[in-house]
Amino acid sequence: MDTKSLAVAMSGGGHRATLFVLGALMYLVDAKANQDVTSIASVSGGSITNGLVGQEVNFRQTTSDEFRDRVAKRLATQIANSGTLFAPLFTKIYLVILGIVGILVIAVPALAPVPWWGRILLFVAGTFVWGWIFGARGRVCARAFNSTLFSPGGRETRLSDVKKADLDHVICSTEFRSAEQVYFAGDFVYSYALGFGVPGELPLARAVQASAAFPGGFPPSVLSTKQHRFTGAPPPSAGGPPEPPNNMVLTDGGVYDNMGEQWARGYADRVRRCPNLDNGRIAPNQLVVVNASARIPWDPFRRNLIPLVGELAALLRVNDILYINTTNVRRQNIVDSFNPADPTAAAGLASVLVQISQSPFQVASKFAIGTSSVAERAREVLEILKQGPSKDEWSKIASDNSAVGTSLSKFGADVTARLVYQGYVVTMCNLHVLFGTDFPLFPADLDIARFRALIA
Repeated sequence: MDTKSLAVAMSGGGHRATLFVLGALMYLVDAKANQDVTSIASVSGGSITNGLVGQEVNFRQTTSDEFRDRVAKRLATQIANSGTLFAPLFTKIYLVILGIVGILVIAVPALAPVPWWGRILLFVAGTFVWGWIFGARGRVCARAFNSTLFSPGGRETRLSDVKKADLDHVICSTEFRSAEQVYFAGDFVYSYALGFGVPGELPLARAVQASAAFPGGFPPSVLSTKQHRFTGAPPPSAGGPPEPPNNMVLTDGGVYDNMGEQWARGYADRVRRCPNLDNGRIAPNQLVVVNASARIPWDPFRRNLIPLVGELAALLRVNDILYINTTNVRRQNIVDSFNPADPTAAAGLASVLVQISQSPFQVASKFAIGTSSVAERAREVLEILKQGPSKDEWSKIASDNSAVGTSLSKFGADVTARLVYQGYVVTMCNLHVLFGTDFPLFPADLDIARFRALIA
């Protein structure tokens, strides 16, 4: 194999994803595989972790102790004890104002000594004011991210601050009008429809929030294009805008690609279209996809009996189904593209999936039969797993973690540690089986105590 170039893709899923992918990155650092990582692409909750890693350390050069102290402890403690969105005082004040204005919208027209048409005008005006305040929740979220994670020493981190000479932290969002992904990184902003641009003075927190603007939870983020100085957009006949837009209208990166894997899997084609992206970068030859999206559970959906509310609930359910089924197809493509017993026959980028729905027994059990080196490594994994939780206990951990809500609130110490723990162990076991002994096993890390100790 040529020089190893390992790409990491990290999915969305609120703080559930933030913590699960954190465990995967902790393993890569402990295994010293971080030295081969050339890109970390992320969506939504995964972008919170990606942004913090880019801010705090040089991932290719960091050590286990540095990564634990500057990234893992800080992030796990923040989410366990306070969360992000609801942690700052200004978020609480915002929610109180939103509630008070909502009450006034109803109470003032009902109590005001004015004619009926005056009450209607008061209600319409009040609803407009409440809607404007409600629509600011995306900016409130970005400010919360900024104050809790992305302002070390009181200085706001810029997107350009995460530029590393040998690694790209790529934060993925979806542009509404072009229906294309926008990739934010330390030395570029790129979209097929908009072309190649520079980060400008964009705050890192704004890029992360644009990646995490989950439809229904947050309105689209509107960012000016002026500072990015885009060039090289295709003509309108090939998908470009009819004229250069003044802004980008951005929603959750998962609307386009909820696993973040399209950056690595489409890298070669993207560089051919936009040579500016090359800039000495190495195309990936291995990909780890860390997916915190879980299967959608059965829902009796009795809400359809409630007029209007049932229709809104149906739209949200449709949104969930679209999210999961786009990733279902891509997950199957990843599995089909790579045979670890014969890596030279890979139809595309050799990739390994690490999924929140998996027990560490799952992949090892599948490949443990036979005499190949893959089977030997799988049996080695099954042997060391005897030192930790049983197969049934791991199945329960995977089930419990998959059921954790995709919110931005605090999770508590137990749930936080359990998510990081599963991400670490499943990454370790899957990579050892499928990618080989460059990804060693650490039996001592089958004890969750190490991950509980992250939380202050």
